[in-house]
Amino acid sequence: MNDIRTRISKNLAKLGKQYVDLKIRDSSLKQKSIDDVISTSYLNFDFSKQRIDKQAFEWLLSIPDQLNLRDHFSMLLDGNFDNPSEKRKVSHTLYRLSEEKKGFEQIFSERNKISNFFEKVYSRKNIKNLICIGIGGSRLGPELLNQFQARGEPFNIFFCSSYDLLELKDALKRCDQSETIFLASSKSFATSEILKNLDFVKEWFSNTDGIDYLDQLFGVSSDTEAMDAFGIKKENQFIILESLGGRYSLWSSMSLPAFINSDFKAYQSFLEGGNAADKYVMESEWQDNISMIMALLSIWNTSALGINNHGIFTYNYRMRSFTSYVAQLSMESNGKSIDSDFMPSPLSASPLIWGGYGFDSQHSTFQWMMQGTTNTSCDFIGVNNDNEQLKDSYQMMLSQVLAMTLGENNEMEPHKSVRGNNPCSVIQLHSLDLKTIGFLIALYEHKVFFEGLILGINSFDQWGVQLGKKLALNSKENSEFLSNYFSSELLPKS
Repeated sequence: MNDIRTRISKNLAKLGKQYVDLKIRDSSLKQKSIDDVISTSYLNFDFSKQRIDKQAFEWLLSIPDQLNLRDHFSMLLDGNFDNPSEKRKVSHTLYRLSEEKKGFEQIFSERNKISNFFEKVYSRKNIKNLICIGIGGSRLGPELLNQFQARGEPFNIFFCSSYDLLELKDALKRCDQSETIFLASSKSFATSEILKNLDFVKEWFSNTDGIDYLDQLFGVSSDTEAMDAFGIKKENQFIILESLGGRYSLWSSMSLPAFINSDFKAYQSFLEGGNAADKYVMESEWQDNISMIMALLSIWNTSALGINNHGIFTYNYRMRSFTSYVAQLSMESNGKSIDSDFMPSPLSASPLIWGGYGFDSQHSTFQWMMQGTTNTSCDFIGVNNDNEQLKDSYQMMLSQVLAMTLGENNEMEPHKSVRGNNPCSVIQLHSLDLKTIGFLIALYEHKVFFEGLILGINSFDQWGVQLGKKLALNSKENSEFLSNYFSSELLPKS
């Protein structure tokens, strides 16, 4: 397979030289006879503002079959795809199934436990606050979904993960101990940020009579022994599969905080959207497959055009955290240079994923993109329906796409010229409902999956992250460790 990827890499480099001067302004995809808008029940995907023509696009579409990507995707949906370096399967798509799958019965038993948890908490009329302690995938997904639904009742929801405890302390100032429950979410239940915050929660309850804080502490993890060791009661434990990656875990009980202010049916709707994307990607031909086209365009922009960063800009306030979620999903999965055969990948790794809420970005980073010297590829995501309040935002978004791609030449006042030519795609959501956001998130998951397969890497481990954890532990256990590398002025104050 590495020979195939080497050949693909050489062809990309050759084509890149041919297309380096291609102008989006001068040559639209419509003129090149490519069907550049793909429509689904949930959204439309428009890639007409990419720097590519029919010949190059058709060549890109030959890559998936060269690497048997359909078969790999089928294995993913069946729960049979391997994460070789961690010696486990990959199971996140199974969490979206509507019917129980043999060998994975735990998914549905935990789903029932989620429903029962909602009923139990709703019956405790004194409970007003939920403090969620989690980091990375244990926080980014649930926080995104919580913001997306924009429900502030009946519970006040706080997300905390800061190692300096300031986030947690600020939340606790607004809470009464008798009215607050805690959810600690960590796949390993050994993450230092989580344990440090939990220790402070224990201390917060230490001077309170008549309250057993363990009655108000819940945990989500794949390690029941670690939860036991911390004292979390069995009936308060939610268990995820070891094969469920943290950055893919929002389909599980990790997302309890996101749905506690709605209901179990809302959670089911979210799962249905994700499952609809699984079926769509499996059944669609490559030229009509949004996830595959996003992956191929990413490979094209990085390895052919040399664009090393990709901005994702959302034009709806309820989706303001979407970019942060996709950034972790993409870069923790595909930010790697060694392939599954332990050789350097001949292709460029995942680009830097950045961006954010579009209106804020317009008044900060867009200047750099418009007139700086670095090219950027982009996804612009907005909602287009008959809601008049959303119309202006969507119109503004499309205007920014034109500025990014077409630019403007001003010979009389060159300092006002905007070069444009940043390749951009537009994702037009039909509505702001949970099925749609589930569909969209799953599309990006599959984009990352396909991109990783093309790169030849394992998208489901994160050994770079593990090194940081190991060195942090070394510095904590050995007071002299850091002094070997930093001057005394920079060492932690004793």
